Amino acid sequence: MRRCGKCGVSFTGDLDRCPLCQAELSGEAEPSAFPRNEVRKSGAVALSVLAFVSGACLLAMLFLGRTLGLPGDIVLTVCLGLVVNYLFVRNILVHTPDFLRVVVRYFLILLAIAALWYLITRNPVVTTFVIPGICLVALVFDAVLVAVFRGTFVSGYAKYLLFDVVLGLIPLALVALGLTTWDVPANVSALTASVLLLALLVFTRKQLVAEVRKLFSA
Repeated sequence: MRRCGKCGVSFTGDLDRCPLCQAELSGEAEPSAFPRNEVRKSGAVALSVLAFVSGACLLAMLFLGRTLGLPGDIVLTVCLGLVVNYLFVRNILVHTPDFLRVVVRYFLILLAIAALWYLITRNPVVTTFVIPGICLVALVFDAVLVAVFRGTFVSGYAKYLLFDVVLGLIPLALVALGLTTWDVPANVSALTASVLLLALLVFTRKQLVAEVRKLFSA
């Protein structure tokens, strides 16, 4: 058991420094009496993934806005939407026990809101940028989590992964129906969905097949 000479407290587990004063611990490490908090570990990784994806999307939007000469109000609206989305999802990750399931469902809700927005306004910006953008963010979020947790994430959230893959192809239907003014975001979303599906089939095939059988079993 390791001990802190300053605090006079002994600790189990693989700690190198005292959690109270950060002094180096002396003695031999012993296994902790409590299991590792995998939920907390997953939450920390998910927060990092969320920050990375949100920041990357903000940079991409600013770059596209400057390169393509998009109206400033559209760029500002999308950026504000990304910031609000980050804050909302971060709150879910911090305060919800089964946060990953809630986040995956949250992306589906965003798509439903975007579809309703288009039906009411018929604004082509929604079908050209908003819907493909939501699909792309969801796919990138899934891809990073699969890379981090691999089979564990697939086993628990296979149906949501497959939903996201299918939804990532939907922007192509919007292009085919002539509802977009620029097909690049839709093509990027479809390409990302295809790459994610390929990665699932190559690296997590056993877990994916097992979960699909559960979904379609009587």
